[in-house]
Amino acid sequence: MASFKFEGLDDYIKKLQIIGPKGSRGILKFALYPGAAVVADAVRSAIESQATDSGDLASSIGLAPMRDDGGYINTRVLFAGYDRKGVPNAIKAAVLESGTSDGSHPARHIISRASRAAESAAEAAIEAALDEKIGQIMED
Repeated sequence: MASFKFEGLDDYIKKLQIIGPKGSRGILKFALYPGAAVVADAVRSAIESQATDSGDLASSIGLAPMRDDGGYINTRVLFAGYDRKGVPNAIKAAVLESGTSDGSHPARHIISRASRAAESAAEAAIEAALDEKIGQIMED
């Protein structure tokens, strides 16, 4: 649901070019999860504080496995499983975010707001993970 593009990473790109393509892909995968976890935690917190359900939706939040889509490494925050009444959590999240067509549940945009609010913290987590891993490799 949320998508981030990071700019201004020229220094990292230069370092990753020195390390090589195979090593740099591993580093990027290593660094992406901490940033995605920040976003997932922000979404979970927003749902817990604003949604009025049993807590099943917030506890269903997780991260999808890494994918390499045409050179772009990505993961996504997802809602897994079903609530206590058998309703898919992904559908509950979609209704919470976008509402229903009949207007019985208005759009609340909790997920997109939380994702945007967490963007700078996610970038900082990714940068810290990149610095750590690249520093380890460059020392060796």
